[in-house]
Amino acid sequence: MPALPIVLAALAAVLVVAGAAYHLYRLRRALLAERAARRLLGRMHARDMRACTDRLNELLGVDALLTEADQILDDALVAAHYDPEGGHL
Repeated sequence: MPALPIVLAALAAVLVVAGAAYHLYRLRRALLAERAARRLLGRMHARDMRACTDRLNELLGVDALLTEADQILDDALVAAHYDPEGGHL
């Protein structure tokens, strides 16, 4: 019966190796998922930053347009000698 302990030891070794292989497989899958999430978040961040920059540029453009319109209105009021707070200049 000395063959039985050898067979049990071999079976135990196979189970340990199979468990380790399965654990490495799960770790590799988790690492791939983390890398994919990181790439996705990086792309989303870049997209959001572009959208934010575009929106800010649009708002700055509107602000510049309003500033220019305000200046034109002020020039017209000065040319007409009109004080918007009442009376004439």
